[in-house]
Amino acid sequence: MALLGIDLGTTGVKSTITDNQGNILSAAYQEYPTIVPREGEYELDPNVVWEKTKIVIKESKKFVKEDILACSVSSFGESFVVVDKDGNPLMNTLLQTDNRGQQEMQELLTRISATSIRKKTGLNPAVTFAIPKIMWIHKHCPEVYNETYKILLYGAFILYKLGGVAAIDYTLADRSLAFNVTTNDWDQDILQAAEIDQDLLPKCYPLGTVVGQINSQLADELRINRTMKLVTGAHDQICVSIGAGSIDVGQATNGMGSMDNISPVFTDTSHLEKNAENNYPTIPYLDNKYTTISYVYDGGTSLKWFRDTFGSEESWAANLSGVSVYDIFDKYITKKPTNLLVLPHFSGAAVPYFDENARGMILNISAATRKADIYRALMEGVALEQRINLNNLKKGGINVKTLRATGGGSRSDTWLQIKADILNVEVDRLYMKESGTLGVIIMAGVAVGLFSSFKAAMKKLIKIDKTFKPIPENVAFYNEQFKKYQELYPFEKNLRNL
Repeated sequence: MALLGIDLGTTGVKSTITDNQGNILSAAYQEYPTIVPREGEYELDPNVVWEKTKIVIKESKKFVKEDILACSVSSFGESFVVVDKDGNPLMNTLLQTDNRGQQEMQELLTRISATSIRKKTGLNPAVTFAIPKIMWIHKHCPEVYNETYKILLYGAFILYKLGGVAAIDYTLADRSLAFNVTTNDWDQDILQAAEIDQDLLPKCYPLGTVVGQINSQLADELRINRTMKLVTGAHDQICVSIGAGSIDVGQATNGMGSMDNISPVFTDTSHLEKNAENNYPTIPYLDNKYTTISYVYDGGTSLKWFRDTFGSEESWAANLSGVSVYDIFDKYITKKPTNLLVLPHFSGAAVPYFDENARGMILNISAATRKADIYRALMEGVALEQRINLNNLKKGGINVKTLRATGGGSRSDTWLQIKADILNVEVDRLYMKESGTLGVIIMAGVAVGLFSSFKAAMKKLIKIDKTFKPIPENVAFYNEQFKKYQELYPFEKNLRNL
């Protein structure tokens, strides 16, 4: 028997089929474009997303003879599709970065306080979430709203198209700004304030729940067995945590991709409102536990900037030899801490600031500074920024004892040692870098009984490649550097305001 995982991103969709041991049998990927009608408006065509999803499912199944037992979906958050009774999209999706809904967000806060929303959802109200954008559609596109049968965040949209079931998991519903994390259901007070009928929203389920079966006609079209079960997935960052095996309190997953994400597991929700004020959400997780997300916009993208700005020779050598340019960088950078300080706000500051106008800095350059020093300092800057987040989380009752690293950036021994030293925690690198894919497969497998529990599945499928322990003399050095680093953002912000 095989399992199917679908990974939906804002720029493309991937279909992966594995056996019941988590071994990848086949995979396929398709991109889709972002539509920019005007400045500040960013859309997706959900019809294109669905067609691309069907293509990758069909392509990946072409190489697999086994029946697929179950399918689950990992999805980006916030964005949604409005559909009619037949599941046909009625308009393009307004993406998270779309600026429409700003006035509606302000109107919502005149009817229900930000404090109340934070207490209910664990989120700090913002236009990025689904609710203000739904309100915008209600006001500016009444003909669309009046025809709407269901409003489905993307993971739920794909399940609906696959089997006609209107179902969403808690973690994805949480990205709407209307999901109550204490009752694990839609919040009536918020919906009433937003003038949104709950009947338009899908039913909420825990992640990894069987909610239906593939439509028989669609199964024939995709050449999939008609018995394939449909399983609720999760928000993409939650899938990464499941695929990393983070299940115990104190464990945290570090997804090292274009952005750098850290998601710890915790049970203490007594600081829920304060954490929300600082832009750390409280997200329902496994076994009555919770997780959150601290992230830096410029994780891997800061190294890409270095590659594009300073790395032409190395890029040429990498193309010639058939290796990754980042492996070449890793070989020649210094193994000792630098005296440089980098503020990694190249694309703005993420949590806790949410300051889109923030910009990066490189401090303490001298005539002795070399490219290798800057490259290492970029890695140090990301880790120092995450230390600010981990300090804030600790004040909010969330402690990180160990880190599980995954994603492209985790291939770098140097970067993982830097994180161990700056954060003063042990860092485990996972053998499989595609943790999000593995997380989806685990959810599907647990739901249909291939694994007795999430913990059993994690124990069976997840392997640690290498552990990085803090080096005491480096910890001491970075403690001093961190005192200076904490002053960089306020200093940069003051400069902007002069």
